[in-house]
Order: sequence, then structure tokens, then C-alpha cells
Amino acid sequence: MDGATLAVYERRAAEWIARRGEATDGLGTRLRALAGPGPVVDLGCGAGRYLVELGPVVVGVDGAAAMLALARRHGGPLARADLEALPFADGVLAGAFARHSYLHLEKARVPNALGQVRRALRPGAPFLLTVIRGSYEGHRLPDDDFAGRFFACWEPEELAAALSAAGFGDVHLEALARRRGAPDVLALARSPGS
Repeated sequence: MDGATLAVYERRAAEWIARRGEATDGLGTRLRALAGPGPVVDLGCGAGRYLVELGPVVVGVDGAAAMLALARRHGGPLARADLEALPFADGVLAGAFARHSYLHLEKARVPNALGQVRRALRPGAPFLLTVIRGSYEGHRLPDDDFAGRFFACWEPEELAAALSAAGFGDVHLEALARRRGAPDVLALARSPGS
């Protein structure tokens, strides 16, 4: 993950969760309904906003120790790790969830990171992720309320292509409204196999 972005989350974790609150959009529940029995992972779980929605067998992963400290209030296993080097064995996860996590990686690095998720998922397991729609890439996203973070925004077609290149199939895309700024792109894909 981008070092400047990680530093923002380390310094301002408590402020971030105070502004964002708990998840209420049902995206975690949506992923859990599609996943089979077994563990799912919240990649870039931050302060744990989606851990409850993702169900009783969930592992939260984040690169910021300060965010994981806040996520502990939900219980369950947590791991400090980078999205580009996930600490899971091959084929162990029943599903993966990433709400605005991969947008903090340079686009050139995303295919490898997506390959890490595909490797850890069971055959046919779902992966739900969201990014901000657009073409911006850099540290000065307009209207960012936590300035200094890196963002890579994605057009739907290029996100679908990145998922396909990483080996995912059955890619479904949809637009999601945001509180402010450009809409999100939600991608739901499945690991190969059945």
C-alpha cells in the first residue's frame, strides 16, 4: 500500500471512524449471502465497519495498526497485511470483500494484488469490491476529506478487464451512489472453478 496513505490512516484512524460510522449499506450482507460456508475476508477492513455484516466467520485484514486496533471492538481474527501479499493459503476462503481498498494501490500493481485474492479463494467463491469511478490517479483526489491519500479511480470496463486478467470470471458490474463526488463501481466476480 502507498506509504503516505498508510500514514494518514495511522494518524487519523479515530477521526476516520467517527466520521464514517458503522456500515449501513448492506454490501457485507450481500457478499455473505453469496459465499459458501467457511471464512470470508474483509480486505482493507479499516476500523471494522463491515465485520458484523460479513458474518460470524470473518477475518479482517488491514495495513494500518491503528485501524486494526479500532476493529478489535468487533472481536474475531485480524491480520496486519498488505493487499499485495495476503497471508492465506491457497483455496481457503469462502469469499472476499473489499470496500474502497484496492483504490489505494497504483493501477499497475492491482493485477498482482487481485491475483493474491484469486489464489486464496475456493473455486467459485465470490469477490465483491468497490472503487471510485473515474480516471484520476494520485494523492490529490478532489474533495478528499483526509488529504494526502493515494487514489486510483477506475472506469467499469478497465476494472472488469483487470479482474479477468487476474483469472476471475462471471464479472458483474454496477454503479453505486456515493454521498459526494463521483459514483462508485461495484464489481462482483467469482474465482475460477465450481
